[in-house]
Amino acid sequence: MNRKGLQPLKKCSFLIFWWHSHSWLYACESRVLSGGIPSFSTISQTFPVPLFFSVKTAATKSANQVMSHHVACASFGAEVGWHNRSGFLAAAEGIMLQIHRSKRFSSAMLMAAVLAAAVLSGCKDFHTDCLNSVDVFSGCGGALLVSIQIAPANPPIPAGSTQQLKATGHFEDGTTLDITNFVTWSSSDANAATINSSGLVTAHSLGRPSIAAASPDGTVNSSTRIIIVAGPSAAAPRFAYVTNLIDDTLSIYTVNATTGQLRANGYLHTSSGHPDSICLDPAGKFAYVTNGLTSDVSALLINSANGSLSPVAGSPFAAGSSPFAVTVDPSASFAYVTNNGSDNISAYSIDRSTGALTPVPGSPFASGGVPDFITVDPAGKFAYVANFGGNTVAAFSIDVTTGALAPVAGSPFPAGSQPESVTLGPLGHFAYVLNQNSNSVSVFSVDSSTGALTPLTGTPVPTGTQPFHFTMDPSGKFAYVANGGSNDVSAYTINSTTGALTQVPGSPFPAGTEPAWLAVDPSGKFLYVTAELSNDISFYAINSTSGGLTPSGGMRARGGTRAISISGGASPAAYTPKFAWVADNNGVSGFSIDVTTGALTSLGAAVPAGSLPESVSADPGGSFLYVANHGDNTVSSFKIDASTGALTPTGAVPAGTNTVAVTVEPSGRFVYVANPGSNDISTFSLDSSTGALTSLGPGAPAGSAPVALAADPTGQFLYVTNAVSETVSAYSIDPATGSLTSLGAPFPAGTSPEAVAADPTGRFLYVSNNISGDISVYAINAQNGALSLVGVPVFAGATPRGLAVEPSGRFLYLANAAPNTTTAFQIDPASGSLTLLSGVLTVENPTSVAVDPSGRFAYVTTSANGQVAALVIDPGTGLLTSIAGSPYPAAPAAISITTTGTIH
Repeated sequence: MNRKGLQPLKKCSFLIFWWHSHSWLYACESRVLSGGIPSFSTISQTFPVPLFFSVKTAATKSANQVMSHHVACASFGAEVGWHNRSGFLAAAEGIMLQIHRSKRFSSAMLMAAVLAAAVLSGCKDFHTDCLNSVDVFSGCGGALLVSIQIAPANPPIPAGSTQQLKATGHFEDGTTLDITNFVTWSSSDANAATINSSGLVTAHSLGRPSIAAASPDGTVNSSTRIIIVAGPSAAAPRFAYVTNLIDDTLSIYTVNATTGQLRANGYLHTSSGHPDSICLDPAGKFAYVTNGLTSDVSALLINSANGSLSPVAGSPFAAGSSPFAVTVDPSASFAYVTNNGSDNISAYSIDRSTGALTPVPGSPFASGGVPDFITVDPAGKFAYVANFGGNTVAAFSIDVTTGALAPVAGSPFPAGSQPESVTLGPLGHFAYVLNQNSNSVSVFSVDSSTGALTPLTGTPVPTGTQPFHFTMDPSGKFAYVANGGSNDVSAYTINSTTGALTQVPGSPFPAGTEPAWLAVDPSGKFLYVTAELSNDISFYAINSTSGGLTPSGGMRARGGTRAISISGGASPAAYTPKFAWVADNNGVSGFSIDVTTGALTSLGAAVPAGSLPESVSADPGGSFLYVANHGDNTVSSFKIDASTGALTPTGAVPAGTNTVAVTVEPSGRFVYVANPGSNDISTFSLDSSTGALTSLGPGAPAGSAPVALAADPTGQFLYVTNAVSETVSAYSIDPATGSLTSLGAPFPAGTSPEAVAADPTGRFLYVSNNISGDISVYAINAQNGALSLVGVPVFAGATPRGLAVEPSGRFLYLANAAPNTTTAFQIDPASGSLTLLSGVLTVENPTSVAVDPSGRFAYVTTSANGQVAALVIDPGTGLLTSIAGSPYPAAPAAISITTTGTIH
């Protein structure tokens, strides 16, 4: 064998590249990965000796023949150089042996195996037994691995998808080699992303985990961060969140994925800080709200099941002066807030477990004059800010690890006069900037490498007067602008190639007074527009072909309605009925509701309450039940077992005289009780953990003989019917304390008004008048809650008593005591007026009616013989049909009923 051309390398530690007759190694040229020196044991002693073999294989061998074996036929000496014993080839530290197979080469792949503590013994002929016909040995020429480059660098990856990474080795001689399959891959967060041995990343959840590649011994390393963004699984709308400037609240709504209708789902009192904007993180876990007056940011945890909000520990977090807008990057790793008063941007890292905010290094970052809106490109690499006072758009690169901002070359970029907002399309190719003073939209192309902006020819594009907010549908086909001065919405189609905007036929479309914000639901079917001065939200169906808008409804909101944001999920929000509860003059009877048929199943014997229970009400979450006891002037409270419906008494509190009615307002924090004997309304706060009630002080004065009460769906107002004075008292509800403030003189009703109910849009109120046999219809003033009669009272039959409006707001149901019927009415969505549909015979002397949360079933109580009638509601016509097995016993006298359910 010819052993020539051996040359010493610089002294360092090397991994072993080894050749065995049963283990083929493949290599390209003479690349050497650095590493530690293993020990080789002989019979007498142990030597730290590395062996290096860079082998070019014959075409007859394949990669799947590579195996890791102990060397069983070798022996060596300890001196530097060669020890020739039975043909064994060994090299001491710093020496490399290069073996060339005789010119029958196929592919070039680098393979490495680490040999640890192999027992060495002699062999008869190393050439034949171990190397399997090696022809020529030649010079060394090996080169050390000095660095690893991972590509693509910092790629955005949708959650649930994969991305192939490549590792390229850079050697000291200037050459490179694909070593993807030979490095050790790892992820800093296996919950967010995993990576296999060949460099294939699987993204699991949002974040920016680090992916590392290391040489087999770990001495040469490289890493990149992948930016995991939201995938397509969040396409179903679930909840909408709206900020209200006047009373510092955040309203919560469920979204009907079929009709686009919003349904009130409570509200949260945030602070006294004037909530200007809201942004949901892309995972739908947290919401962030800027508070302009208190210069901070509220962080809120979102309950994904029911949409409720709760403050994050440490919230609110300090911001700059007069923070206005907030955005979260697509990976949900960083939040950015524009500060109008200090002309800068506060940047925060987001704790993905808790939602807490921590300022990033260098925050705040200078932006320009009066920064308003901020957005981050879909890849999470650049941020853009509309500088209202500087007539520019500032562009920043985002540090992939820290989230810190650095101006890109050429920033800031000129815009129109008073640029208000900046929005990027779903692909990040184009940026759209609203210019409030020049009533236009400037359009820019975005350099995906540098983040720089270039104005497009043909822009700016005209809008309505004083455009305030811009949004796009999820597909990037259509754009919409809220024009605060002209009270309308401009609609455009977007050229996917050029980014150009073209107004759609019929644009602009009417909106409320001073439309402030827009949002398209995740399915792209509906547009929602808030109006800050008319305190309402308009809904529109989006034509999927033209982008045109068709009004599909609206609802009254709280005061100063401004920002809106909509969450999505894998499935739309839906309501499921669970339990029905009846005050039966002897206690509380409970029933489970069959979710398919609406049939009732008794939960057992009635649970004792106070003396002569007359009214029953549950909190919005279905966790607690409250009973007004006429006989002992108390309110009993119970905790509801979510699985079984079992009631656990949690105490009773005194109310006024002759307590007859109880209700829980929409936020689930306050309870109100009507007392006809003392002509007042008792007010209580509700402990969210135990359900216990605490009196808020003396009762609020009402009219003569208040007998029923209802809060409007926004939770702003409480309405009380006064049977003797034949009026309706109205109150505003303080969102912080729950205290009531009279709205002035009571509003006239019919003779002996009894039941009261607000429609789900919050625009209309209905009162049944027991003696005059009719229903009074009122419009609710969106500014102050005052009532205005709509037309003349509608004839309802003899002795109308309980009434209820089903959740869609299309139908009203009335329990008529004398004819023993339940009557259905259709509601005009524009005026609130009623049209009689039909009545259905139910039970003798019906007293109250309730519709389950799903809107599919109605339940009617009777005081004559203690029964509950169950009815199916036709979703198209609103007509009622009795359920098989109905009525159900609820002895001795079923007076009042309420139902609970869940959102899923």
